[in-house]
Formats: sequence, structure tokens, C-alpha cells
Amino acid sequence: MSGTGSRSGICSRRPDLFSVFGRYGIPFRLGESGITVETRTEGQFTLYERVAPSGRVERRLGFSGGTITINPVEPVNLPQEVTNTIEFHFTPIAIGPLSEVTVFLTFPVEIGVFSGSEGSYTLIDVFSLAKPKYSLYGTPEKGVITRHVETGVSHEPPPVDPLQEGILALAIRNTGKDWVWVSRAVFESPSLRIFYGPHAAMSAEMMVYSRILGETWVTRTPPREGMEEAIRIFPTKKSLVPEKPSYLMEYGVGD
Repeated sequence: MSGTGSRSGICSRRPDLFSVFGRYGIPFRLGESGITVETRTEGQFTLYERVAPSGRVERRLGFSGGTITINPVEPVNLPQEVTNTIEFHFTPIAIGPLSEVTVFLTFPVEIGVFSGSEGSYTLIDVFSLAKPKYSLYGTPEKGVITRHVETGVSHEPPPVDPLQEGILALAIRNTGKDWVWVSRAVFESPSLRIFYGPHAAMSAEMMVYSRILGETWVTRTPPREGMEEAIRIFPTKKSLVPEKPSYLMEYGVGD
């Protein structure tokens, strides 16, 4: 996806591979993979229009000029806010006692469009090419609905389509004295920290205490040098839900 507006904060692996993520001066127009994003000025207003496979959105903004930021956001917003929890399900991995392994998973990308400046942003739009799925983590009586992500597992970052998938680097540590099979990792969206460059990415850690109990958290450092932290939707909503540093997995770390 390429555009006519000015942009910053974008790195690329090849000169011909551009990411939609970054800041754009108004007016601009982007178009690729069935998605078109455009802004144009009309007097004191800015008209925003987005066309994607999921539909068409128009917004009238009460300003002209300035910049628009487009970046990956917490992947729990579409088609509606069903849950704040995301569950990764992957091929089981056997982890020995008191040992650690780092694996690479993929997650669906949702794209947020923001106006504003540092410390004060408003969400204009969010869209995605990925189709959401949901599941239940835990028991029907006490479990939680999760955004379900079925993902492959790799020993190195896999190739991804940056408009559809991001990469999660997950360090898993078994703190117990027995072997444990791990095939699930659950996070709450308020703790997610997404970074972007040529694609979206997160780094996270998981402590496994037993086959029943584990704890996860997302780190606040970029997975690789040169990546920029994305604006998050959660803080812009000024939600009353507290931002927890970690998520306690009480219903098992495996199938």
C-alpha cells in the first residue's frame, strides 16, 4: 500500500515493500489489497473515506490539514467488542523442567486510524482483512470468552502479509520440576503493546507453574530495533477497566 501523503516511522525489508502503518499528511490516498483509505479537505473540514472488503466508512472531521496516524491495534475490536481477551492456540510444545524456549506465533491484524497528537488521540476508524473467531477458555460456568487465534509455531519469525498478520515472540519458561505440554497463551487486550515497522509485532513472556496454571504478560520493548510503538485503542476509550500487568491462566496451559 503506498500513498501520496508524507509519512514517518516506517521501515521496510525491501524498497518495493511498503507498509500502510505510519503518519500521513492530509490530504492523502492509499490503495492496495482491496483497501482504499483517503482524506481530502473541504473548507474547514476533512473528509475521511475508507473502502475495504468489510464495507465502506465515511467520516467528517472538524479540522483541515494536520496528520492522520494509521497503525495496528489490539485485535479484539471487530466485528464488535465481544471480549477483551485473546487466546493463542498452537501445536503443543514439550518444555522440560526449569527450562525456557522462545517461539514465534502469528496474530490477526486490526488497523486503527487516529487523529490528534501526542497524548491526545481520537479513534476515527478500525478495520481488518482477518475474520474473527471466538472460543471459551475455562469452564462454561466460570470461563471467559476469548478472541481465538489458531496459529502455527516457528523457531524464527515467519513471513507474513503485513495487512493481515503480525508476529508474536513468546518466551515460555517452565518453573516446575516436571515436563509440561504448552499449547495455549492467553492475554488481556489492555496489556497488549504492539509495535510496527514492515509488519506488526509484539514480545511477550509466559511463566508456566503447572499444567493447570500459568501467567502471561506483554513486554514494553520493541521486538526489534527501529520499530515504533502503536497508538492503542484501550487508552483512547478512557475505560474504567484497569490495566493489568499480567494475565493469570487458571484453566490450563495445554489442551
